[in-house]
Amino acid sequence: MPNLSERAPDPRPARTRAAIFAAARDLGADDGEVTVNALAKRAGVSRAAFYSHFTGLDDLMGAMLQDMFDAAWQRGRLAGAAGRTMDEHVQHGFAMLVAYVERHHAFLRGALDWKFTHRTYMILVETVTELHVAAMAYVGEDVPAVLKSEESCRAIAGAALAQCARWLVDTDAQWRAGVAPDATGLLETILRFAPSWYTGLGLEDPVPAERWMAECRTYGQDEPAGA
Repeated sequence: MPNLSERAPDPRPARTRAAIFAAARDLGADDGEVTVNALAKRAGVSRAAFYSHFTGLDDLMGAMLQDMFDAAWQRGRLAGAAGRTMDEHVQHGFAMLVAYVERHHAFLRGALDWKFTHRTYMILVETVTELHVAAMAYVGEDVPAVLKSEESCRAIAGAALAQCARWLVDTDAQWRAGVAPDATGLLETILRFAPSWYTGLGLEDPVPAERWMAECRTYGQDEPAGA
């Protein structure tokens, strides 16, 4: 006989959180200033309900980015082909980031204009840094230990994110004109300027950006909008 004292989890907090995420993802560069009040109204929740989940816009954005990157990384990890070299895994990781940015152009471009504190940027850098720390653990022993440090990973993450932000701004007019921007060139730039000891790509080597983008774009074909 079931224990009647054991209640099923209340689904309302999860629905509220999902509604806030969905409302934020729907915002674009044309929506003007983003405030907690406007976002709560758009999500169909109260201001108090918003603050029961997040301390403010910084906290919301940090949670969204963490969830999104975790989901993208998990999909890519599961889809990764066995037998790849370490260099290929690293290139694939950069491609997952770029494909994610391409897929969520409207949200990410709009988010650049949100009024954040520096904390949000640091959350983003640290999130991507953690991904590189995980990848760096598998880099060969011929790489000096000092280069396999968290500081090295943070430098790599920051450089890639700066390129992504610049690409979002540069392709804004294209997106507004209804043309979906192609981030293949962004991936090529990131791979070209990332450390060769990390990517395995020499100065004269061709950059397989098209190959990686074609693969990583497939990861988001069946996902819900904004996931």
